[in-house]
Amino acid sequence: MCLSERKKLLLTGIAAGMLLLLSLLSGCGLRQSQTGSLSSRVIDADGNAVVNAVVFSIFAEQEKVYSGIDGSFYLSELPAGLNNIVIMHNDYALEERQVEIKSDDATVIEYIRLDRANAPHRIFNIQVADVASTSVRITWNTYRSVTCNIEYGITMSYGTIYREERPAEQHAVILTDLEPETVYHFRVQYIDDESVSHYSYDFPFRTDSADRPVQPLTAKLRPLVSLGVVEVEWEAASTGNSANGYNIYRLVNDNEWQRINDTTISLNESVFADINAEAGTFCRYAVTAVNAFGAESEKTVSETVFVPGIINRDVTIRATDSPVSIYSDLVITAGINFSVEAGVEFLIAESDAFKAGLDEDRIEIQVHGRISLQGSLEKPVKFGPLQGSGRRDHWAGFRIVSSQTGVSEMVNTQMFGCSGYALTVVAERIQISGLAISYCENGMSLSGLRDTLELNDCKFSEITGTALKVNKCRRVIVDGADFSEVTSAIENFTDYADDQLMVRNTSIVCLKTGISGTFGKSKIYNVLLVADVGTGMKIEN
Repeated sequence: MCLSERKKLLLTGIAAGMLLLLSLLSGCGLRQSQTGSLSSRVIDADGNAVVNAVVFSIFAEQEKVYSGIDGSFYLSELPAGLNNIVIMHNDYALEERQVEIKSDDATVIEYIRLDRANAPHRIFNIQVADVASTSVRITWNTYRSVTCNIEYGITMSYGTIYREERPAEQHAVILTDLEPETVYHFRVQYIDDESVSHYSYDFPFRTDSADRPVQPLTAKLRPLVSLGVVEVEWEAASTGNSANGYNIYRLVNDNEWQRINDTTISLNESVFADINAEAGTFCRYAVTAVNAFGAESEKTVSETVFVPGIINRDVTIRATDSPVSIYSDLVITAGINFSVEAGVEFLIAESDAFKAGLDEDRIEIQVHGRISLQGSLEKPVKFGPLQGSGRRDHWAGFRIVSSQTGVSEMVNTQMFGCSGYALTVVAERIQISGLAISYCENGMSLSGLRDTLELNDCKFSEITGTALKVNKCRRVIVDGADFSEVTSAIENFTDYADDQLMVRNTSIVCLKTGISGTFGKSKIYNVLLVADVGTGMKIEN
């Protein structure tokens, strides 16, 4: 064989060897790690660090470590998968637990608690049963009758505590309101007569996927019957339901849903009375079906109701709340502010559910505190009939009783269909502008005002009685008013020579009497007055 051929064979052999070596090295480099690590702390029942505890996995006994002065330890190169971790210490009972070690990852357990050696099994036979999507049933025994707590949560820090109500040796609880498909941890704890806490081991469980019962078909509110009571009625699902009862929830204004039934409502029931509904609040109600394990259906939600009655809290009605249906009297007590934004419409029912006011047949709004109706020209505050009634005596209107809380204001407000006077003011002061009263028996009655009142740009139309009655008021200015299709426009009565009614820049079209009464130092000018069949002005001094 010639020299050149030998060189070729040598080069070929070297190349093949290098390829084989590269292949082996490449295979080793691509092989993924099949081990992981574990770290934790070893503590006793009181939470103190356990020092020099021996820790190892039975699948890697050559890797033994000792817990440090803070109880911590670190095990490396543990085989991936389920490991039996053993912890030994002369002063404590042997601890063995299963831990899932992830490949090429660090597993961390917050702590592992040891019991004292030869200590009695105070908490034992812990069983996790009836695991559902949002609930679980847990049972256990104690060496004597004690009251226990269950600490549970999605980590070993727990965060939630279920407290038993009475002592027992055999225990069973159902934890509810859990999240589906979630791993939870729990432990059992009790405190002995010497105020020493005793704990079980940590136990994990995983909730099932959602298996909630079918929600009720409908939820609706019944007509209001008495102060502070709202009744909700529901219709159960007809098929495919595992429910064995119902829960009721209430949403007040913009707050969170709150469950309001103490115990699960029987399947035989379909009506629930909320006896704690607070006047002056917007309430919605929801009904859920609940199964034997506490799992609930989705909420079936009712319409919203504004709770009438005696209002003892400040109230603000926003434009987004409109329209607001009123089913009974509103009594705004002293010290309370009732505010209404522009654009709100109130729809008044034709009958009075509670009869809390002076008129037992009709709804009225009594103000002993302060009311502020802040309408605008484009978006007035409106009060009208709920059922679209064409009656003039549909409701009993406003009665402003006091100004001690503050001066009430009525700005760009419309009132329709009132019995008696739509607005009665017996307070010492008030501010009114842009008020429109139509299709009522009477309009506005003012009595005993001590401060000047400027009635600017007010309108009175289709009034069968008196549109504006002023009685013993210090000074009232009617400016830019419009009276149309009223029987009598203005009546004024005074006992004091200094009391004054001023009417200016006003149009009056009446059937009988335009302006009448006793006037003192009153002034009337720039007024267009038309009386169809009666007397334009009748003045007595």
